[in-house]
Formats: sequence, structure tokens, C-alpha cells
Amino acid sequence: MTDRSTTDEAVKGYYQKQNLSLHKLQQLIDIAQLPVQQSNRPAPKQVNPKQINWKQRWLAQRNISIAASLLLATVISLQWIVSTPSQQQLIASIAQEIAINHQKQFDIDFAETSYSGLSKLMTKLDFKLINPSRLKGRDLQILGGRYCSLHGHIAAQVRLKNSSGTIFTLYQTSSHKSFRTLTEHEQLTNGIEIEMWNENGVFLGIAG
Repeated sequence: MTDRSTTDEAVKGYYQKQNLSLHKLQQLIDIAQLPVQQSNRPAPKQVNPKQINWKQRWLAQRNISIAASLLLATVISLQWIVSTPSQQQLIASIAQEIAINHQKQFDIDFAETSYSGLSKLMTKLDFKLINPSRLKGRDLQILGGRYCSLHGHIAAQVRLKNSSGTIFTLYQTSSHKSFRTLTEHEQLTNGIEIEMWNENGVFLGIAG
């Protein structure tokens, strides 16, 4: 007979003498059979499964957010590289715009025969029209001008005519960042001679 059986029998015999009910007796026996804690140290703290799941979800969401941010930054960088035109592409685009507008021959809105006179009339411009040194000596007469845009920036379109009656269209706009780095350039676009250059903080292009 084991020690636990001996204990059970002793408890049962004692309480039988006390005339306890069988139900009460069985409760006492069950208590006596519980394992005895061998250490006075507190039981380890139980971890809430919900807490573990919350931490796992938070870590997963954080990692997904980091990955998404890196992917977005990569996509934006690639788009910037692809969408940023080279100087040759920019020159070709501006030359095409100048040639097309020259061919349309829009009506003059300001009839004036000097750059200073046009500049006083065209008050919406964010720069002063200049008398280009490059065109001096070409015997070009100013007929007038109008507002236009060049590569998305406000510009002046000046109508010129030489001594033989040939019409030229001169474009002037402020040397914005997109124009500032362009080198002096000449090319044939749509069968029209185009010249482009920067002078005194103004970007100029002439077609004719």
C-alpha cells in the first residue's frame, strides 16, 4: 500500500467516525489527492494568447509597411528617371513647339515696333523683353507681339520681318530651370530653321 492510499484510508476512517455524509467525505478525499507544490516560488506568469497574436499582427503590419514604402520609393525614382528628359529631348520638344506655333501665324495682339514698347504693354510677363544681341545686324523689323506659352511657361511671341519680306517668329520667356541649362542650338524642324539660346536671364527661340 502506497503512502497516498494510506492517507486516503486514514482520512476516510476519521471522517466516518465523525458521521459525515458520503458527499462531504468524497470532497475531502479529492482535496487530499491534489499534488503538493514543491516550491514556494510563484507560478510563472501566463501569457495571454491574444497578446501574442496582437504582437505578431503588429510586426507583420510593420514589415509590410516598410516593404511598401521601399517599393513606392523605388517606383517614384524609376518614374523620375524615365520621365526626366535629356537635354537633346528637351531641345527637340521646344523646337517642335516653336515650329508649330510659327506655322500657325497667329494674329498680333499688341501692335508695337520696339521691344521696350511691347514690354510696357505686355504686363503679364514675369520678365522684361530684351533686344537680342544675336539678332542685331539682321535688319529685322518688329511688327508686334502676343502672349503665348513655351514649354508650359508664359512667353512673348514677337512677329518680325526682314527686308525681303520673310516673316520670323521670336519667342522670349524667363530662363526657368528647364531652359537655363540648354546650350546654344540650331536645328531644322518641320522644314523650319530654329535657333535657341539664353541671354541676360531670358530664353529665346526664333523660327523662320
